[in-house]
Amino acid sequence: MASITQETLQKLSLFQGLQSSTYAALMDIGRVETYKSGEHLFREKDELCCFYIILSGTVSLYKTNSNGQQKTIFILGKDTLLNETLFDPIPASISCKIHEDCKVLVFYRTDLIRLFQQDFRLVQNFTNHLSKRIRRLYRQLKNSTSIIKIEKKLAAKLWKLAQDYGVPHEKGTMINFPITITSLADLLGSYRETVSRALKILIEKELIIYEHKYIFIPDPSALSIFFKSP
Repeated sequence: MASITQETLQKLSLFQGLQSSTYAALMDIGRVETYKSGEHLFREKDELCCFYIILSGTVSLYKTNSNGQQKTIFILGKDTLLNETLFDPIPASISCKIHEDCKVLVFYRTDLIRLFQQDFRLVQNFTNHLSKRIRRLYRQLKNSTSIIKIEKKLAAKLWKLAQDYGVPHEKGTMINFPITITSLADLLGSYRETVSRALKILIEKELIIYEHKYIFIPDPSALSIFFKSP
């Protein structure tokens, strides 16, 4: 379990522009924990006493329906708050699984809420962060309508992942973590076979390259035009 530095905190949007006393308190009350791919940070209906913020790696937030099928709501990376509620001590409404090895910044809820009362900028940062999450969810709901073809849904999802986690590569933009067809199916709330066919369509159209579980997008603008076209 590693300690926290002020430099680490100031690199995160959640902790920018705070009072010096707030940084000192955060370094005192926080801790860094590590998790391996495949582990769960928490599950739906767990009682959570801490705030979790990703320092590195990626996680999947997912829901499970009555048939046991998983629907991934978000894949989240660095500088992301995982708790969807700030003040209400209610059970988790979603499960969080480590997608790629993670370092997570952890604060006890009661400790952080005391700091909210002392530094309003901290409240603003957290509220703005969650507001962006809600807007992102609205966009996803718009793209989830059943009349949209699955290959267009997949193209839209890959484009967004490339925007959030893409890095330059000789083959275009690489989504900077491995992702399986099963993971893509969970992300779209569809079946593996259906997503596999959709992925093949995008590959044949040369909109993406899929190698060793990594996805490359030669031209993100072309992918955008594809999923936005009638």
